[in-house]
Amino acid sequence: MAKYDGRAAIITGASGGLGRAIALRLAERGMALWLAGRTRSDLEDVAASAVAAGSPAAHAVELDLQQDGALAALVQEVGKLHGYLFALVNNAGLMHPEPILDGQPDRWRAMFDVNVLAPLQGCRAAIEVMRGHGKPGHLVNISSLASRINAGGVYGATKVAQEMISRSLRQELEHDDIRVTSIVPGGFVSKLGRYFEPAVVQKLISNASAKGVDLTAAGNRAFGDPIHIANAVEYVLDQPIEINLQEIIIQPPVSISY
Repeated sequence: MAKYDGRAAIITGASGGLGRAIALRLAERGMALWLAGRTRSDLEDVAASAVAAGSPAAHAVELDLQQDGALAALVQEVGKLHGYLFALVNNAGLMHPEPILDGQPDRWRAMFDVNVLAPLQGCRAAIEVMRGHGKPGHLVNISSLASRINAGGVYGATKVAQEMISRSLRQELEHDDIRVTSIVPGGFVSKLGRYFEPAVVQKLISNASAKGVDLTAAGNRAFGDPIHIANAVEYVLDQPIEINLQEIIIQPPVSISY
């Protein structure tokens, strides 16, 4: 019997990058999966790979996290369809790394919708479902090292807010068998850069070159393999419910600023 047999997890941002790696790792351990994202074709590919890897069921759910209440509604639906919601992994993220003085309010709002409000609503819904199921559960929020730097901009601000939500929930859940963990990655291969402006990309390449790193080369030391984040998520889910594993900071050997 696989170690996660009979348990279910919801993973946001599951169409590629970190979310895909997390999904496949949990699938190998027998987890039933609900995979949320915006690109149905990519989600269906991940779902098929998850079933092939060992998941008893993997559902592709096209979801726009900017829609108010969308993630909470999915969580509630999963709670009705499956008897044991074991984990909610808030992995989806939206990043516009631009100076605040050059920023656009619609982009700020979009980042707060995806990075803060959706996980917040999803966590509250998951707590209600987990309490109803009466079994131990985990909330895993994927943050960013942008929350730890002085010039993290609005994106970094959203991750600071997300981490505060995680800290607050830990205290509110002290008498529940529900644990909250923040995983704080540095640079890993993902879809997070899909909206980067050319100037931002050029700055990253220049900063990397100054450290002797070619970002176009496979296996460079500035962008890590998403499998390491998947390993961290599995480690969190394997910990006894009697402890609070508050956060894991994980990054490649070379750090590149944006």
